[in-house]
Amino acid sequence: MEKGRSNPFLFWSMKVGNIELKSRVLLAPMAGITNVAYRTFMKEFGIGITFTEMVSDCGIIYENKETYKYLVTSPSEHPVAIQLFGGSKDTILKALKIIELQNIDYDFIDVNLGCPVPKVTKTGAGSAWLKRKDELYDMMSSLVKESKKPVTAKVRIGWDNQSINIEDIVTVLQDAGVSLITIHPRTRNQLYAGNANYERIKNIKSIMRSPLAISGDIFTLDDAIRAQKMTNADFIMVARGALGNPFLITQIDNYFKTGNKIEKATLDDQIKYLREYAKSLINLKGEYAAIHELRGIAPHFFKGFPNLKKYRLKLSTEMSTIADLNAILEEIKVNLL
Repeated sequence: MEKGRSNPFLFWSMKVGNIELKSRVLLAPMAGITNVAYRTFMKEFGIGITFTEMVSDCGIIYENKETYKYLVTSPSEHPVAIQLFGGSKDTILKALKIIELQNIDYDFIDVNLGCPVPKVTKTGAGSAWLKRKDELYDMMSSLVKESKKPVTAKVRIGWDNQSINIEDIVTVLQDAGVSLITIHPRTRNQLYAGNANYERIKNIKSIMRSPLAISGDIFTLDDAIRAQKMTNADFIMVARGALGNPFLITQIDNYFKTGNKIEKATLDDQIKYLREYAKSLINLKGEYAAIHELRGIAPHFFKGFPNLKKYRLKLSTEMSTIADLNAILEEIKVNLL
């Protein structure tokens, strides 16, 4: 889709369940990052669906206060999915019933079938479901029947290289009635190492009735274009590629609407975006907690820009207040703009 050519995506449905989306770009759930402040901030760049951090079914059942914080949504971020994880049908269904009794404004229930970390998989949750197809169908079909909202799922291609079974898993999820399937083309054993294997799922769309979203190693617009062309996916899910680079969402959204490529954000833009995100996070968590969380995130806003190494270090080690952040940003503007 070069500039000036017709855009075939204009004629494709952007509907998931009963909801028409405004963008083909989805914001991936990320533990410790995608709180309501981050999601609301990112929504403005052109997100089709936001996803909460992973929410433990048992955390909901046992009324864990920290878990319940993950269920907070904002009116401005819709459509928004609550991402549940759990190791059994009974606990996931019980958590669903509790969610539906709460005054929570959400649009989808997403089930995490891809998390590879041992503390999750050892409980039977996340990628561990990929080894139990019959149980997976029973759980997902029951969830679809019980849920008042459409159900979606995020998966990996298999447990390890010897047991890649993504075609079987897609069939199970579709037969269960899932409204959207997101595939991260790594195995569980890869964790986050190596490369996302889009070659392995290049023909997966041919067996799918549900819309397909793809996720993994989307760090640039060209990454998104290449992955979509290879898989014919309906949606692109972006995770850490947009951390500190929110305008990547706009670039991808614009491309799949117009066929045109737009330039990356400028350094001045990045300073503005970081100020906006800091304000949103402070409103949610208070200055002390927000600024300390920003130590790990703020440096990402200046990744790839020349002559900013010392300022990235300052953001990660010398920032304790909003005044500190503003002082560092002003120093960047004075010296480099």
